Amino acid sequence: MSNHFVFKSELWIPKYTGIKVYSVKEFIDALKVVDKFSIFYHMFINIFNYHNLPTFYTNSLSYWFYKNGHLLLAEKLSLVDPLDYFDLEELRNTLINVLEENYDESWDRKEKHPFYFITADREVIELGKFAHTLDEFIEGIKRSSINSIFYHFITSRIENKTTINDYSSWLYSIGEVKKAEKINKLDPYPITLYEIKKEIIRILEGK
Repeated sequence: MSNHFVFKSELWIPKYTGIKVYSVKEFIDALKVVDKFSIFYHMFINIFNYHNLPTFYTNSLSYWFYKNGHLLLAEKLSLVDPLDYFDLEELRNTLINVLEENYDESWDRKEKHPFYFITADREVIELGKFAHTLDEFIEGIKRSSINSIFYHFITSRIENKTTINDYSSWLYSIGEVKKAEKINKLDPYPITLYEIKKEIIRILEGK
């Protein structure tokens, strides 16, 4: 089989952007200019750090609005699923539109809790491991770290400009359509990446 899967992983270092906001208006203005990998950090990294937020708020943007009593905005932002996007600028625009469409000037006060915009220095690395067959693929995933699972299942969509994760994309290419579809439908929000890994292996082994 000439079509092979290249196992990769990713590392990131969180960095403060220097942008701190105290009001809804300041938040919207900052969201328009902040580095796009700040959008990545606040919308994607919490899928990795699943223990950092209450499960009913899927990202740190919505959690900030919740903490400051803006429950409508918190709920609206929580409904934005970053996995529906492969373009961070498109995701940024969606977030801005949600906030502007639901913005009320009467809310424009200085909040008790400021929001600190964080960005991420990312590096994607090849691990020197490959799979040419389904069995090698399964074995490779079993040996994969959670960082590797996070890359292939979550953020490879950004790199490859698609809403299909890396694992499913390769499975489609070798004709394993049902397995590909089942894996792409897995929801990372109610379970951890460790559980996602187990589910992927279970699907691949046909259990």
